[in-house]
Amino acid sequence: MESASEWPYQPVGDGFRTVGWEWIGGEVRERYVTGPLAAAGFGYLAEIIDSVLASGVRDRLWVSTAMHDLTIVPANVGQWESIFVVSPANYPLLRGHMGLAFWSEHRRWEYRQYKVEDAVEAFWEMVEEKFGITR
Repeated sequence: MESASEWPYQPVGDGFRTVGWEWIGGEVRERYVTGPLAAAGFGYLAEIIDSVLASGVRDRLWVSTAMHDLTIVPANVGQWESIFVVSPANYPLLRGHMGLAFWSEHRRWEYRQYKVEDAVEAFWEMVEEKFGITR
């Protein structure tokens, strides 16, 4: 990618509305764990969500979803930095990998790929690094 404007994920801004971790967990499990897309390999989304639900800090992270991705922002913060859990359905990934993207309010972006079996640990490492939130 030559410039940040070519990256499909953008900071969410003040209009972000969380749908809640419980709701999103149900939707993800219904689609990607037991439903018609179970073979697609997106089960790591449910693992990440379950880890947030068990973490004790879910109220500090807001979440939304669109087209197989998760968007996470720190709750009640004036700056809107965003972490995106990127699925292979929306952005090219190596087989067996998932992506994490980060956008800062200053238009700084990063993109990293991880093996799906490392998804939960990679997610929490990025949440701690970017938002200062630990489970």
